[in-house]
Amino acid sequence: MLTLPISFSSPIVISLSILTAVGAYVLFGPDLQDRRRRGYPGGLVNYGNNCFANAIVQCLASSSIFVRWVEEHLQNNIVAKILLDLIKSINGESISYSQESTVATLIDRMRQPKWLSPFEQQDSHEFLLSLINSLTARQPIESRRFGFAACLDSDEQDMENSMMPSESPLIKPHPFQGLQATQLQCTQCKNKNPISVSLFETLSLMIPERQISNPGLFSVRYQRNFTLQELIGNYLKSEIISNLTCSKCKSKENLSHRKITTFSRLPEILCLHIIRTTWTNEGWPTKNTSHVSFPDHLDMNAFISLSRLLPANIHPTQTTIKPSAALYRLNSVLVHLGGISEAGHFIVYRRRINSKEWFSISDDHIRECNELEVFSSMAYILFYERIKKFS
Repeated sequence: MLTLPISFSSPIVISLSILTAVGAYVLFGPDLQDRRRRGYPGGLVNYGNNCFANAIVQCLASSSIFVRWVEEHLQNNIVAKILLDLIKSINGESISYSQESTVATLIDRMRQPKWLSPFEQQDSHEFLLSLINSLTARQPIESRRFGFAACLDSDEQDMENSMMPSESPLIKPHPFQGLQATQLQCTQCKNKNPISVSLFETLSLMIPERQISNPGLFSVRYQRNFTLQELIGNYLKSEIISNLTCSKCKSKENLSHRKITTFSRLPEILCLHIIRTTWTNEGWPTKNTSHVSFPDHLDMNAFISLSRLLPANIHPTQTTIKPSAALYRLNSVLVHLGGISEAGHFIVYRRRINSKEWFSISDDHIRECNELEVFSSMAYILFYERIKKFS
């Protein structure tokens, strides 16, 4: 169902205590035990405009890696406690009801900017990032430069430790945290600058567009089908940056450098955000509805190319590395229905508990669906879990 345009700034003030007293936040229907026995997850009430948060909670509830991390590392975090209570009720692991554990109270307890209120429609991707920040926020620590060897997946560290000194190991990452490495290379002398390593929690992928001429008022964009692997490849595509000074060609300025990017450590939960908002030449926002096909199992080994970043004086024969465990299985798919101008609605496809079968979930409405519906959907956010091997 589509959400109603209820605004938190409305003169009508809705009390959270009244909302939580209306009924249970997890709705299984009258045949609760039978639905749980068949692996049905529970639904979440939409109080007006909180489908953006309901959808993210459902996606997180489908991830055993995320649930285990919350249980093991976030015992004293109030946001984690509320979220875990919601997840366990959704997954049928608890039938207890706490008036403190609702999506509304979850939003209220988060470390969020003022615009994030329980009764205003927001973006699911922005909510996910804010939620991760609330779960992982620590006291500010001094920024430091990490040794490249400390920033690699375990299978790559053994070989790399023999070539580069390790300075400081990273703090144990949370399941969404990955690392990408970037390096600039002079196009004239081929000198490679020091490697820069940065954190990421989600990857935002652009959909390529093709412009065609149109004499009409609005320009028309030609859209075609793309693959998820194509979007990831475009994300890592090298680019030329002009007007830089090379540290080796010091006497020459305004040289072009090639910017090379790769993944140095992939997360346990790979979250891929497909950017669907685009703009016409006239400045109007529009939604890119191109279909992006995505696999059930995703092999990311092809996108880890350490040899692209090694110093130029290392012979290519020294860069042969056994591929790390970069294999992933799709857990859930978040879809945005509607256009850009209106609020729209967020739904989720997630797997049946301990099964390969799928459910379609729209707030408290849950139904079984087939794989064709899932993999033909217009995905907005994809959640993949790391596995050791394809089954």
